[in-house]
Amino acid sequence: MVRHSRVDIIKPDHLSAEDIRLWQGFMAERDDLIGPYFDVRYVMAIGQSVPKAFVARLYAGDRVAGFFPFQRRGRTIQPLGAPLTDYHGIIGRRDLQVDFKALLKSLGAQHLVFQGWVGPMNPKARTTHHTRRIADLSKGYDAWFETQKSEHHKFFKNIGRCIRNVEKDFGGFEFSWEMATSAIIEWIIEQKRLQYKRSGLHDVFTCGWTLTLLKTLAGYQDQGFGLRVGVFRHEGNLVAAEICLVKGDNLHFWFPAYAESYGRYSPGILLSMRIMQHVEALGVKRVDFGCGGEQYKHVLTTPETACLEGVVSSVPSVGEMILDQLVEALPVMKSRIKSVRLSLRRRFNIIQACEVSASGWLKAMGGTARRALSRAANDQAA
Repeated sequence: MVRHSRVDIIKPDHLSAEDIRLWQGFMAERDDLIGPYFDVRYVMAIGQSVPKAFVARLYAGDRVAGFFPFQRRGRTIQPLGAPLTDYHGIIGRRDLQVDFKALLKSLGAQHLVFQGWVGPMNPKARTTHHTRRIADLSKGYDAWFETQKSEHHKFFKNIGRCIRNVEKDFGGFEFSWEMATSAIIEWIIEQKRLQYKRSGLHDVFTCGWTLTLLKTLAGYQDQGFGLRVGVFRHEGNLVAAEICLVKGDNLHFWFPAYAESYGRYSPGILLSMRIMQHVEALGVKRVDFGCGGEQYKHVLTTPETACLEGVVSSVPSVGEMILDQLVEALPVMKSRIKSVRLSLRRRFNIIQACEVSASGWLKAMGGTARRALSRAANDQAA
């Protein structure tokens, strides 16, 4: 076991050839750092799009023992690319022990907020445990399909009915596996923004830099790494599309969207399955659906490794105090306090990640507070 002894901070585009070599070596050593978000190419590709983006080099003695890509939001730091980056952690030696409070001090921060943390974390951090949901294609798509169907017969019976209805009403949807063009990205984001509006969630694309990040990443095309999009069309019109991030034989489902008028056909689920069927022939062995989420993901996947959501602080968190006050203001039953608090914390963290101006932050926080109070009042009236 080695402890990190000091830290220096660089911009993502200042990673040297030696840094890249070490980074790739750490990933090869660690079987928990799976997927594209831990890849140095991801960090280098998005680094110029993310406001206040940095990489911390962690040393053990005079040798680099790890890297931590992060973004600074006041006295809080978050993993680089939050809230879009689904997984994150220290990319370092397997035996590296990090003193997170000392790390915060070295980075001039008081809080580290994370969601999707993989690897060791300060045992005193306030955390919630989640599980990565994976579709295993190592034995082929047909084997995966039969396994999941045998365990969730009713779900797949309903999916079969949707497929027959699509054939009957449209003669089937046209599928394609494409590069992520600006036009398709913008269509997906338009659907996502409508979804955010309907649900009352914060629109992560109002700040601008998140959309720039996706378009920048779409232009970064390296061998076996980059954005791809699975698409359904009918008579040339977009029905559904899903942005995927690919690294070698790993694929991560990232941003799904579909036209609301096709909703009764479950086009999003049908597209996810069609993508898996297609990429299995391209050598993809593992499809990551993220942590938790909608119920259909649990039907299409099996649990894999754990990841963490939470905060580690060196001083009391103003954000946590705000959440305490909001929770106290909501007339809900005590049994619901924990889930309300978690929901509000997530919304607060997303706003903090996205909105880098004071005016944007205040506007978003005011909207979140109003929606929370309105929903609580409606619940009480019911």
